[in-house]
Amino acid sequence: MCVPEAESAPTPPAKPLRVNLQAVVTTLLLGSILSLAGVMAWFNYSRNADAALEMAGAVMSQVAEKVEMKTRLLVQPLRFLSDHAHLLPGAGTTAGGDFRHPLLPMFMDLMTDNPQLYSVYTGYDNGDFFQVISLVTRPEVAQILSAPPGTSFSLRRISHAGGARTEDWRHLDMAGRTLGTNRGQTADYDPRTRPWYKAALGRDGPVMTDLYLFSSPRDVGVTVAHRVPGHVPGVFGADMTLDSLSRFLRAEKIGESGLAFMFDDGGRLLAYPDPARVAKVEAGPDGTESLTRATAAELGDPVAAAVYRAFVENGRAPLSQRRLDVDGVPYLVQVRAQSELGTGWTYLALAAPARDFTGPMARTRNQSLLFAAGLLALGIPLMVLAVGQVSASLRRLTAEADRIRNLELDSTDLVHSRIAEVARLGDAVASMRAALNSFSRYLPRSLVKQFVASGKDPELGGERRELTLLFTDVENFTPISENLAPEDLMACMTDYFQAVGAAILDTGGTIDKFIGDAVMAFWNAPVPSEDHVERACVAALRLSRASETLCSCALDAGKPVLHTRVGLHVGQAVVGNVGASDRMNYTALGSSVNLASRLEGMNKFYATRILASREVRERARKNFLFRSVDVVVPKGASEPLAVYELVGAMPQSPYPDVAAPRPMLGFCSRWERAITLYRTVQWEKALAEFTAMREAAPDDALASMYCSRTRRLLENKPGKDWKAIQRFKFK
Repeated sequence: MCVPEAESAPTPPAKPLRVNLQAVVTTLLLGSILSLAGVMAWFNYSRNADAALEMAGAVMSQVAEKVEMKTRLLVQPLRFLSDHAHLLPGAGTTAGGDFRHPLLPMFMDLMTDNPQLYSVYTGYDNGDFFQVISLVTRPEVAQILSAPPGTSFSLRRISHAGGARTEDWRHLDMAGRTLGTNRGQTADYDPRTRPWYKAALGRDGPVMTDLYLFSSPRDVGVTVAHRVPGHVPGVFGADMTLDSLSRFLRAEKIGESGLAFMFDDGGRLLAYPDPARVAKVEAGPDGTESLTRATAAELGDPVAAAVYRAFVENGRAPLSQRRLDVDGVPYLVQVRAQSELGTGWTYLALAAPARDFTGPMARTRNQSLLFAAGLLALGIPLMVLAVGQVSASLRRLTAEADRIRNLELDSTDLVHSRIAEVARLGDAVASMRAALNSFSRYLPRSLVKQFVASGKDPELGGERRELTLLFTDVENFTPISENLAPEDLMACMTDYFQAVGAAILDTGGTIDKFIGDAVMAFWNAPVPSEDHVERACVAALRLSRASETLCSCALDAGKPVLHTRVGLHVGQAVVGNVGASDRMNYTALGSSVNLASRLEGMNKFYATRILASREVRERARKNFLFRSVDVVVPKGASEPLAVYELVGAMPQSPYPDVAAPRPMLGFCSRWERAITLYRTVQWEKALAEFTAMREAAPDDALASMYCSRTRRLLENKPGKDWKAIQRFKFK
């Protein structure tokens, strides 16, 4: 008998693979933490190393600026002598047999205050010569001159009687008392044969020699000379050494083991941290020894030699910051050009090992990795426990959701958790259950639906970012507001703020707040903008013009006019949400904000409309016309700040609607010449220029102010420590 085969049962569908939430979350968190720790350690090291190198560049720039300032301060007394000494009463008078000269006390005071001045002298066209040599910091020169102990100044006088020329010496202490004399020596020195004498006779103004090596002090220096008219014509000269510049380089630190030195385009040293190595002794073909300047290659300093080679390979041109390997050690180097010394170009070299700046970052990276590993080892058990608790709460919530889906709404269980999200979810589930339970009393349960919404709350805090900041204010607002009814004032200010706000918003600015009659705004946040400085300048000009248009209309209607004053500055600030959790404000904070506000307030003092800082001018000068206003120290600040007036856009700029009139280009160019004369103590010439510009522009209050200021300086004759700086004691 045949038995039929049984039919095969259908294969059940495979169940989807499911994993435990606790295991998944633990694995993901552990992997994420490990990955994040490694990535963050690498990222922080890279960013910190880059920041360290940027800091190195900033340090080098600061040292270079200090050296440049030191060089200018060294040269300033020399230029003062060359420009003014020949004009002083008695400059053309020869010294008598008792060495008396009308300018001797002044020369001694000036050389005491400026040790870099080695000597001052006058050579006359009859061959006579009078010289004052400073020995205060030069004992080696005192020994060469056989000066008595305690000598501070040595006076040298060459005179003639018939065909004979004699040389006399007198040695003085600091009080001018005679310590010794040497008379009647035969003189073989004739000033009329010297290059400085011949060069000065051929010019009406001062001349400066190239850098050379003084034989007595063994220091590099320069000489300036100026022709002296008088009863006995001649040439006034002064020598300056650079030994103090070498000492200054030795004191300036670039990292832990950096180097700074100065040289000319031939590689000859001008200044080096060890002043004794600037000069060297060479033997000539006849066996005689002479003193010459050492070169960077002859120092025996591999860093200096390597920097100079890189300078030569670059076509003897300045070097921007770059890496340079010296004996296998990476260095950061810069070479900057200077033109303050001599008649040619000189160069400042800066070098520092890269490890001086990046070494601490590498140590911090390793320490961070070790610290992260330790925290991870301690935190894994706690993390597993915490994830387990979250998982248990989620399982309870899942079970409750299943009951709600089945419309089992009689439960009163509540899910409690210390995790805020889980607790909120439990509350939401409980609320949903209560709502569905209530609705189910009136509607069929089949029609009850579930709706869930989520969102992210804003958080307090901010970020550091470069901003261009703008402050506005209304001129004479207090008396205007006192004479208007509140309703009229509100209507007037509404029109004003509408015009100002439109100019700011149209250029991508962010209005921070309205403070009475003032407006604070900034650019480059929250939306980044590469040209935020120019956008702010355009906004300032447009709102100023819009304000003037409103003023014209208000004047015709018999309403008060609202003239706007603006302050502009660009700098770092912290921008973000500040306030309380239920009341926040998006704003910017920092010293740059205060400085922009101070600039706006200075308009009242200078009778200007738009004042900008030097940073704004440097970033926007390509497309905008500025003129110098003053160098100020605002209230609460310690460093001087150059302030400029924003006149308008350049005619060829992309902003023709706010372009400055073409005649203003010439006016501002002449203004800058006048300001330069004023700041370089050429007050008579400056007064003439300011007076002419005031006549050309009678309404220019700034020109009138500088006329008055320059006149007072000419009348009061301030001392040599005068600086063209205005200090403000008010906001």
